[in-house]
Amino acid sequence: MLKENFTLNDLPNDTLRATYQYWLDIKGNRLMPSRADLNPADIVELLPCLCLLDVENGGNRYRMRLIGSDTVKAMNIDATGKYLDEFPFVEQILKSKYDWLVEKRRPYFHFDKLRWSSKSYMDYYAVGLPLSSNGTDVDILMFATYYLFPEETRAKFHKLGGIAP
Repeated sequence: MLKENFTLNDLPNDTLRATYQYWLDIKGNRLMPSRADLNPADIVELLPCLCLLDVENGGNRYRMRLIGSDTVKAMNIDATGKYLDEFPFVEQILKSKYDWLVEKRRPYFHFDKLRWSSKSYMDYYAVGLPLSSNGTDVDILMFATYYLFPEETRAKFHKLGGIAP
């Protein structure tokens, strides 16, 4: 499910809310912030959930600039430096969402099963955030992701007295 009109309250956890709030803060009154506005020292605790993708040729190709450790854990692979089209099945599922960010130049919130992974039984949430070095064209995509790993789901289940979340 892709939701294009959302608020901080629509996001299911503190990590996604903090990332979106940070993006809003560095954006200010502009359409979108640039990569130069990001200061990793300001968001150290968020780095494991972040992914950055370079937008090449107006969105014809996407290069994975940075893949956070949470995504590496979920995927069992570190795709940093690789192109989306090197993973045809992943590209088939995710490229339209990336293209949406490039075209619309505004954030979205997404929830789904991790269908593009061997862990397709897992749920994940993502906030897609466009970045622009010239203030107009999207040249980097930033994603904050949250994965419901099986051990977390089991822990929630037991915490609720065996009532499924």
